[in-house]
Amino acid sequence: DISDNVNVLVYTGGTKIWKNSIISSSNNQIYQIKDGKLRKLADDNGSQPMTDPNTLIRFVEYCKKNFPANRYQLIFWDHGGGSVTGYGYDELNANAGAMSLSKIKSAIAATDIKYDFIGFDACLMASYETAATLAGYTRYMVASEEMEPGNGWNYDAWIEALGDNPAMGGARLGEVICDSYLAGCREEDTEE
Repeated sequence: DISDNVNVLVYTGGTKIWKNSIISSSNNQIYQIKDGKLRKLADDNGSQPMTDPNTLIRFVEYCKKNFPANRYQLIFWDHGGGSVTGYGYDELNANAGAMSLSKIKSAIAATDIKYDFIGFDACLMASYETAATLAGYTRYMVASEEMEPGNGWNYDAWIEALGDNPAMGGARLGEVICDSYLAGCREEDTEE
């Protein structure tokens, strides 16, 4: 149950098989989460590598054009290798490699947005180098310096909290994300 004042948009791609019958594994797609369902908004350029900075730029530009907002948050969800290998892995375009921190920076700079927070639901991304890469483009960073268990962030909890209070600042939202992540890990018995 997401407030009408909050839009949650998801860009999908880069996997051979999804564990549902909704998302395509042959096309990158843009979805909106609305009324508890995924609503497909667009197919995007076949199956361009998810780790290509231009893919990220196209997605953000689509969001800006079709869902203008007072505040933006950006979350990277997948595998992380920190400052050494960067972010992401695309099963369909494995040769594309990960998105390095310099590529992340160039894509984020090209979007011309000052984000409320940029998050990484990915392992090993909370480093000084990642924070320095994002400096000037976001007020807050939410990330883990450790390995994350497969259950990852508890999206239901923090998106509901944001829906209840769309004016919630990035610092408080970061706390909610971290607290609900820990609670989800305890619930799934993946707390370390």
